[in-house]
Amino acid sequence: MKTIKQILSIYRGENYIRAKKLRFSGVGKNDVYNITRPFKFKRTSYILGRVEPHDGWDSKIVLFKKKKDSNYWYPDENFNPLHLEDPFIEKIGESFVVGGVEVQRPVEGKMRYRTVFYRGKDIHNLRKFSHGPWGMKDIRLVELPDKRIGVFTRPQGKKGGRGRIGFIIIDSLQKLKPRILTQAPLLKGQFAKGEWGGVNEAIILSNGKVGALGHIARKSKDKKLLFYYPFVFYFDPYTRERSNLRIILRRAELPEGESKKPELYNVVFPGGIIRKNKGLSKLYVGVGDAEAYEVLIKDPFEYYEEKGDDVLVN
Repeated sequence: MKTIKQILSIYRGENYIRAKKLRFSGVGKNDVYNITRPFKFKRTSYILGRVEPHDGWDSKIVLFKKKKDSNYWYPDENFNPLHLEDPFIEKIGESFVVGGVEVQRPVEGKMRYRTVFYRGKDIHNLRKFSHGPWGMKDIRLVELPDKRIGVFTRPQGKKGGRGRIGFIIIDSLQKLKPRILTQAPLLKGQFAKGEWGGVNEAIILSNGKVGALGHIARKSKDKKLLFYYPFVFYFDPYTRERSNLRIILRRAELPEGESKKPELYNVVFPGGIIRKNKGLSKLYVGVGDAEAYEVLIKDPFEYYEEKGDDVLVN
């Protein structure tokens, strides 16, 4: 397995083209970050974002919509905010599956968290239908070509340390249960000692395989600074063949900006990606736990569809 330093040694910023900070209105002095990719419902463009005070952690997920001829995203008044962190959205069959991280911060005792799932055919009318085990963030779904559902997990603790990636296939959303998720076998050899990560979004490539977008993280040597990098890898859900991780963006390539705390300045958390024409993609990231950006990059998945010559067997 390669360390972040080794992965970065072959990266020269070749993906990055330009970045645009996303603007949000109607949230007061709160920050909006860790956004999803934009999506459409009834011909309107929407995006989900994590909204929270700059000096606190009282988070909620808000649905924003884009008005014509405006550079701002506005809260949709027909959506009830979810008291969760770090939203994600997938389309499984005819339903939207929306989720985030539920966090419990007791006055006394240890903080705990889990992933919570909502579903519905109407983005304004979602119902909670499942949750993951306590201690597991970054559970992501993808509908496979055979209509079953691939699930990336991220256990921690005895099985996963600070966070490793697992994968399991389930027959339907009814099977999305904590007990099943804890049984997902790990993808071995992805993270070096002291580093961790997870999948943030998964898409089906033109060859029927899975393109995974995720994050890999580490602390500085003095343990004071956090560094998060977006990555991609190729994965065959049936044979479990996969590729090495490829970092696709660094904080240094983005404009200077705000962060919740100085130690979080180099946190780049990917929320989703939209593949465009002519070998380009738009990557959507939260930065510094305070801002959100749309980043135009060279399509990182085209390589796996055309070459894919670094595939490993897991």
